[in-house]
Amino acid sequence: MRRAIAEAEVGDDVLGDDPTVRRLEEETAALLGKEAALFVPSGCMGNEISVAVHTKRGERIALDPDSHMVGTEARAITEMLGRSFHFLEGSDRGRLDPAAVAALAGLGGTSAGATADAGTRIALVEAENTVNFKNGAIYPLERLRRVREAATGLCLPLHLDGARLWNATAASGVPLSDFAACADSVMVCYSKGLGAPIGSALAGSAAFIKEARAVRKMFGGALRQVGIVAAGALHAIRHHRDRLPEDHRRARRLADALAGIPPFAIDPNEVETNIVIARATREPGKIGAFIEAAKRRGVLVLALGGPDTIRAITHLDVDDAGIERAVTAFREAAAETWGRTT
Repeated sequence: MRRAIAEAEVGDDVLGDDPTVRRLEEETAALLGKEAALFVPSGCMGNEISVAVHTKRGERIALDPDSHMVGTEARAITEMLGRSFHFLEGSDRGRLDPAAVAALAGLGGTSAGATADAGTRIALVEAENTVNFKNGAIYPLERLRRVREAATGLCLPLHLDGARLWNATAASGVPLSDFAACADSVMVCYSKGLGAPIGSALAGSAAFIKEARAVRKMFGGALRQVGIVAAGALHAIRHHRDRLPEDHRRARRLADALAGIPPFAIDPNEVETNIVIARATREPGKIGAFIEAAKRRGVLVLALGGPDTIRAITHLDVDDAGIERAVTAFREAAAETWGRTT
């Protein structure tokens, strides 16, 4: 990947003539079965561009309250774009209930009976696959199709936050294009499980991407000789997708170990991909001390979703030996933080 970056052929992507970026966008669109794709610096920007294209100021987005768009991107969407959220009930580990989407009748779209005014109108449905804050839960394809059908029935577009769609496909065997066919627009990240240093893409119809390109410039996301970055992403989609099941296997090993380390609670059966989230059931305020104790032992994890939860991610730079070092570090850090429990 470093060699590909160093040898990248570049141009001016603001003018649309960086050949490496064009190849990346074309190959990504083909993988997702979409007409076109747009390189963006980050997944957050990709999601926010989709909101800007699909909706107008004052309109609302229907989604799960634990989605990444809410937990990480809320200020950009509400303060900068002037949109708001409508939280859907009945989700299963962040995966939308098609019936809850259908129940939006009268609140959005252009279907018969839509009565909401511009200040409360729902204009977009958003789904996430895998679900970041729910241990990387995967949407069953049939469920995602029913979510799409419910949204389409209300004349509402569906955006798919597919930051880790690569992982969903690797774990389920469902082709990327089948997942992506359920959405009007889809965002994928190159810098997550695929290991590229920077970059994501937004894909959809040619008309959608034309609008998205203009919005990207408004956001300051149009870059010049960005082929040096796109080359890393291009290498990643060509060479790093087949190895993703290794990350999933290692994540399950880590989850199994954490389930046996007091005071953490985790159901290893919920770990389908490369995300491991565990909650401390005793003295949760000590999570910060645990994270620091693990860091001193060379293992980095994040606090997530409150003062009692950690998140660990497996990726191509962590091998089997690294997982075993992490397990040992977690045991020692937990004993240091909470005391040994027999």
